[in-house]
Amino acid sequence: MNAADGFGIVRQRLLPMLRALVEELADRTIPGYPIVIDDPEEGIVGITLAPGFSLAVERQGDRLHLVRQVVQHRTLVHTAAGREWFGGQPREEREEIGADLTDVALRDELARLLAAWHKHPLIIRQSDS
Repeated sequence: MNAADGFGIVRQRLLPMLRALVEELADRTIPGYPIVIDDPEEGIVGITLAPGFSLAVERQGDRLHLVRQVVQHRTLVHTAAGREWFGGQPREEREEIGADLTDVALRDELARLLAAWHKHPLIIRQSDS
């Protein structure tokens, strides 16, 4: 199976989950979000909950990648003394996947994105400075 076929299969399974999530979060996000990204010609499908919080499946050549982006938190404030520790910056993780990724695995990835997005306002206020 080539990457285009694999992308089509993953896209078909992921889009209903993304649309359901958009309906659920429509009144709980900042105006203009969440955004469903669906561009099969460019080989990308995903969701952005807020700036810096997104999940996408990308087709790159003959491979599929799961791309997660979350905003880093400035944690461990006391132990970070003496070295730079930047928080509030987006962190992007890429993982190669196959078209055989299960629906459960896709839902788990969405759950991880939601957990990071829900946790962010709580952590951003924790600082000793």
